[in-house]
Amino acid sequence: MTAIEIRNIVDRARSAHLVKVLGVYVIVSSAVLQAIDLLTSQFGLPTWFFPMALGLLLIGLPIITATALIQSRPEPSDCEDADAPVAASPKPTVTGGPTRGLKRLFTWRLAILGGVLAFVALGSVGATVVFMRTSGQELRDDAVAVMPFHVVGANGDLWREGLVDLLGTALDATGQFHSSDPRAVLNRWHRAAPDPAELPEPSKAAEVAGQLGAGRVILGSLIRTAPNEVRLAADLYSVRWLRKEATAVVEGPDDQMIELVDQLTLDLLRSVWEGDDIPDVRTSAITTASIPALRAYLDGERYFRHAQFDEAQTAFAKAIEQDSTFALAYFRLAQTYGWFMGLGAEEVPTYLAAAERHSAGLPRRDSLLIRGWKLANVDGNLEAIDLFEELVARYTDDLEAWHGLGDAIFHMGSQIGRPITASTAPLERTLEIDPTFAPALIHLIELAYHQGDRVRGREWTDRYLELDTTSMYARSFRLLSPLEFGPAPDSAQAVAALDTVDADLLHWSIMRMRGPGANLPAYEMVTLALADPRVEMPDRAMAFWHLGEAHLRHGHVAVAVDLFEQASVLSDGELDGAVLYTMSDARELGIAVGTASDELVKRLADKVKYPYPPLAVAAAREGRTEEAEEAIAWLEGWADSAAANGNISRARSLRGRATALRGRIAAVHDSVDTAIDHLQSGLSMINANWNRQRDIERYWLAYLIEDRGREEEAMRIYGSLYWTPWAEPLGLFHRAELHEQRGEFEQAGDYYAAFVQLWEDADPHLQPRVESARLALQRIRGERIAS
Repeated sequence: MTAIEIRNIVDRARSAHLVKVLGVYVIVSSAVLQAIDLLTSQFGLPTWFFPMALGLLLIGLPIITATALIQSRPEPSDCEDADAPVAASPKPTVTGGPTRGLKRLFTWRLAILGGVLAFVALGSVGATVVFMRTSGQELRDDAVAVMPFHVVGANGDLWREGLVDLLGTALDATGQFHSSDPRAVLNRWHRAAPDPAELPEPSKAAEVAGQLGAGRVILGSLIRTAPNEVRLAADLYSVRWLRKEATAVVEGPDDQMIELVDQLTLDLLRSVWEGDDIPDVRTSAITTASIPALRAYLDGERYFRHAQFDEAQTAFAKAIEQDSTFALAYFRLAQTYGWFMGLGAEEVPTYLAAAERHSAGLPRRDSLLIRGWKLANVDGNLEAIDLFEELVARYTDDLEAWHGLGDAIFHMGSQIGRPITASTAPLERTLEIDPTFAPALIHLIELAYHQGDRVRGREWTDRYLELDTTSMYARSFRLLSPLEFGPAPDSAQAVAALDTVDADLLHWSIMRMRGPGANLPAYEMVTLALADPRVEMPDRAMAFWHLGEAHLRHGHVAVAVDLFEQASVLSDGELDGAVLYTMSDARELGIAVGTASDELVKRLADKVKYPYPPLAVAAAREGRTEEAEEAIAWLEGWADSAAANGNISRARSLRGRATALRGRIAAVHDSVDTAIDHLQSGLSMINANWNRQRDIERYWLAYLIEDRGREEEAMRIYGSLYWTPWAEPLGLFHRAELHEQRGEFEQAGDYYAAFVQLWEDADPHLQPRVESARLALQRIRGERIAS
């Protein structure tokens, strides 16, 4: 390149002010990047947004440079010397050329427009990502999800998950914030993160928190700086905007971990606290001041989350040994026994009562959970359902609250007129929060048994067996699945295998099948396997007892009487009281009538000598008033004895039964209003888990209030007697009658059909009622129902 050419380039650059243009571009680019950095921190733009913006600016640099140079290049005519002599031979005039074409392409308008459009497109993509991250989610700013901590040093597994629990407890203690359910957080994080042990990425953590409705998320790390020293660091982010709102770092001895967590919590919340001064948080007052107890508790939580109930039970028991006032450890131990051994385990009420006794000072959510589970499983108080509904409305992502609601409705919902299927929605919501929470699957599988839902039943069973392969639940579900849900070849193979199944598993399986809508053929096969002579006498006796109840539900009274007789003999009289109570109730309902039933009741009444309520009602009807009053006095004396032994809940229920019995005796004497008052008062006292005792009183209450114009209430009762086999069919029949009287023919047809299905092959003395139901169906549906 010659000196003249170089000089020409410099001259053009100077004339186009290229240096000035580039300077302006650099200044504008810097401002744009600063603005993007601010927007990224404020609105949680993706991490790639800044590099992409920088890339666009770098691409724009040569375009701006080229535009400046080309626009500064003169047209050919501008370069000619106006004073130059004219050539003798004129040349053709050039009217275009490369310069003019480039000038049309590289214009300032196109350069600026292209840059604006590129950044608008980038901004649109970024905004879409932000919108998609939180769309469809109702984020609550007072809900905080604590992600697993990144741990460097010893006890990584313990503190990685343990700090989620501790920090969550500290947040709950503030009163203004509450933590997302730790189990739900950990489960979703383990599914979302390639390596759950790594430090969580803010964007991924915000995605998990958003799924749980949390408006904020905490990311933290624990680093062991010395043999007995640790450093805790944490950041608080806005989930919607992925904006870091606070940072905190604390250091100290690892035996002061609880105090360090308290300080970390306070430091994080200071910048977002609203209202008065932030309260002093003392997690040790909520959990325990004992580090060994805390470690055992956190170990138990880890086992508990993974459905390792045996190991969890050992860990929580160890925590209580270290600190006998540790309310949360008592609560978890009660739940562990409930899910490992069943809610009927005697340890459940003992540990729930201890948890409530030591619950003073707990955060509101924890104290309400403990109270709800105690109300449901110890007191049998129907307020438990209302309390759990309040909890799930306030803490929408709380797994234990949703499971508590589903469990309470499953066991007690009948007592407020709810169908058993009302428990399905809260149990499914529990699984939405944590798909690995096996206890919720247990009741869903049992519901599938009751409803004959093969598709859902097999799906729930397969999911459960993926989580648990060794417990009695797993063994019984594996046994029952082909019987209840499988194709014919699988069912036949399962039936053949029943002869080799041990008695404990057979009994456990019967308890899973027992209840509303039990499949009688499958139920009969399992119970008959338990009744085999190779099985010990007590188990055989229970098999005949269970099977007798199932046949009584279908109106097979003669078969039930025979089975109850065998149960009485095999149990050496141990089941006489249960048989007498059932058969005398069934006789009062007009089901168990006839010589065989009467003889069984009379023989057992002479042998047992207990003044059971149905016998007292019969005595009152026959004019033996003194005998009826003795039954009331006996129940009241039993209540006094229970109260003297400290069992207040049982004492209250027994007094309720005595009051209800007064009502039934009043009804015998046609004192209907007095009878209704006594029955309602008695039912308000009887434990809601005493389904069968309550259902009989509820049946007679519905029978009485029906004539007082309280049809809606009566129908709710009639349609919810499903836990009492001998009362359920009559309830369905009476509800159908009421619907028909009200002109509600579709509902009437449904209940008549359900009744006919249960009693279609009932004993001859019950067939007149079955025939009346068939005739009603003909009237309603206009079609003939085959006998």
